[in-house]
Amino acid sequence: MQNRSVALTAAAMASFLVPFMMSAVGITLPAIQNALSATAVELSWVEGGYMLSLAVILLPLGRLADILGRRRTFVWGTAWFTAATLLVSLAWSIEALLVLRVLQGIGAAMINSTGVAIVTSTYPPKERGRAMGVIVGCVYAGLSVGPLMGGLMTDWAGWRAVFYLSIIPGFLAWVLACRIDQEWRPSRGEHFDLFGAVLYGAFVVSFVKGLTGMARPGAGVFLLALALLMALLFFRRSRRIEHPVLSFRLFTDNRVFTLSSLATTINYAGTFAVGFLLSLYLQVVKGFPPVHAGLVLVIQPATQALLSPVAGMLSDRVNAAGMATLGMGLCGAGLFGLGQMGAESPVWLIAGLLMLMGLGFALFASPNMSVIMGSVAPKDYSIASSLVATMRTFGMSLSMGIATVVFGFLLHGRQVSVESIPQFLASMRIIFAICAGLCVAGVFCSMGRVRRH
Repeated sequence: MQNRSVALTAAAMASFLVPFMMSAVGITLPAIQNALSATAVELSWVEGGYMLSLAVILLPLGRLADILGRRRTFVWGTAWFTAATLLVSLAWSIEALLVLRVLQGIGAAMINSTGVAIVTSTYPPKERGRAMGVIVGCVYAGLSVGPLMGGLMTDWAGWRAVFYLSIIPGFLAWVLACRIDQEWRPSRGEHFDLFGAVLYGAFVVSFVKGLTGMARPGAGVFLLALALLMALLFFRRSRRIEHPVLSFRLFTDNRVFTLSSLATTINYAGTFAVGFLLSLYLQVVKGFPPVHAGLVLVIQPATQALLSPVAGMLSDRVNAAGMATLGMGLCGAGLFGLGQMGAESPVWLIAGLLMLMGLGFALFASPNMSVIMGSVAPKDYSIASSLVATMRTFGMSLSMGIATVVFGFLLHGRQVSVESIPQFLASMRIIFAICAGLCVAGVFCSMGRVRRH
């Protein structure tokens, strides 16, 4: 029992820090720009480098963790992440900051590829939903308090103070990780496919950059074509060698895992652009200052953080796949409502729709995670948790890709300003309609596993 509590506490703390370092840094970008004389492109890589490094090595690290040990990788990950965070706070130039953010992303990947797997291994199936709910709640707590704490710390002590906030919790997570008294090495002695990992990394970079670069269709289409080629080469190699980075039998032989992973991608593809669009809507269309806009936007992740542990406990008692399907439907309803908004829509309506989406996401995320981890054998826990995190990244990229393409067609390269409000509102309605349609498709996808689960 003590080992389970230690593992859950360590994983929960680390799961809070990884998204916190993603959301809190966004609010510090203007201060970083002034302090380090960064260009707009360099500034975009302060966020992009962290996310991309996280996505590129998540799956290979999950495979390495199965070979070297999940506990060992988690301990190294918390130490690496904390040390990199300290170094980021001391960055002396924008170039150093970008390199250190990539290193921080590597530590985050080591955490994400093992934390959920360790908790799944230590909790029996009848208690697993509650544990998943705690972890998912901590993820959304990190996302929700990040902008608020980031803004307060930047105003009070400068942008470096945002990184100071994560050092002590990171150290405590490392101490707790060291106290986990069990190790899991289901692939001990097997070969790690380095070339396959390189092919996979090339696929992820090309895919993510292609989706988010669709504002320039020529470059975007080329990168997506390159991603397809890398995916085919990776698939072919994975079928030909004995110990691949990813065994595709997880998808071909496991219908529940396949549908659950697809549901994860669809859910994030449908919902991730909400914060981006509403941030522009509240500040440009409604004229809110950034702080007031942030207080409205925090409603959704705060609702998710509060209700995810409750949803996790419920998923231990009722059909988790059915709960996740209901959650996806509520997200779709919230997106449909947001798509009906105009310039005069009241703030209370926006807040209500964000609460509805927060409820939907809470009902979806932790039960869906419980279904995924319960559908695979214990030796595949690291790969499964890595794939879930990767699917989230793909979904986020697809969501932003949709927004980029629609903006490109309707705004024609213009900024979102008072003069372009009609075009922005038209774009927003189209994007929300597409996202709501994705959630409808996700409902049917999720329903396909309810009976089987």
